[in-house]
Amino acid sequence: MKEKQVFLTGGTGLIGKETIPFLKENGFDIYALTLGDESDTKDIKYIKANLFDKTEIDNILHQIKPEYLLHFAWLSTGLFNDNSNFDFLTASIDLLKSFVKNGGKRAVMAGTYAEYGYHNETLTETMPAEPINIYSKCKDFVHQISELYCQNNNVSFGWGRIFSAFGKEKDPRRLTSDVINHLLADEEVVIRSGSLIRDYIYAKDIAAAFVKFLDSSVEGTVNICTGKEMSIHDYVMTIAQLMGKENLVRFNEQASPQQQRVVGCSKRLNHEVGYTPKYSIKEALNEVLESYRGNTHE
Repeated sequence: MKEKQVFLTGGTGLIGKETIPFLKENGFDIYALTLGDESDTKDIKYIKANLFDKTEIDNILHQIKPEYLLHFAWLSTGLFNDNSNFDFLTASIDLLKSFVKNGGKRAVMAGTYAEYGYHNETLTETMPAEPINIYSKCKDFVHQISELYCQNNNVSFGWGRIFSAFGKEKDPRRLTSDVINHLLADEEVVIRSGSLIRDYIYAKDIAAAFVKFLDSSVEGTVNICTGKEMSIHDYVMTIAQLMGKENLVRFNEQASPQQQRVVGCSKRLNHEVGYTPKYSIKEALNEVLESYRGNTHE
């Protein structure tokens, strides 16, 4: 089978790093953009470059001429109204234009459920976008312009809206990492919005879903979700139970400005893309906890 060249951004992030084995399984030759000093392996070729350097990116894509683009790179955690979002907006559009100019045929990019805005009903891809902060407004703008640009240049385009992601996380601003780190230190965890409902999906399932999406002919918006709901209370208590530290969790319910219920419709993902998430919450969290116990803390 002839390998298909893919240019991957965000390949060392929470989700991007999990795509590597799935991309290889599906016959992709991977070129991954990085700011670090990762070494090439038999599975992946790392390219050290700055996403915000338009000329540098253009030169790289001119050399590689990848047929596929999988774009995750974006700093989002805790930076929902940060000016960096505007930089990622312009860089994403420039990246796509360079990809198309250099012969690209299929682009898939990562969006967010926050593009939908405040709705308690199950979120479907046909609903209008009503983004709620600078981060989701910038994502929505990239989505609209990228889709239009690809249509105008006969390039296949997909946009995956990611729901409540969790995985082997570093950032203490993310709920999963924060809870686990406190419990490992035998410190009390106080949760103030336990009644909020979310659609939790493991980073490995997100990665597998995106690769399946990339390798398909499905176009437009696809929810990357499970379609199942779980309260933050139950999610945190599942972590605590797996660690045997339920006594350290305290709930102090307070009003929250966040959406009360965020659950996606997974029908397009399941039936058109052909992917159904494989991991239960417990199975996924056991893997996450194993990475902490093994001191890998990926």
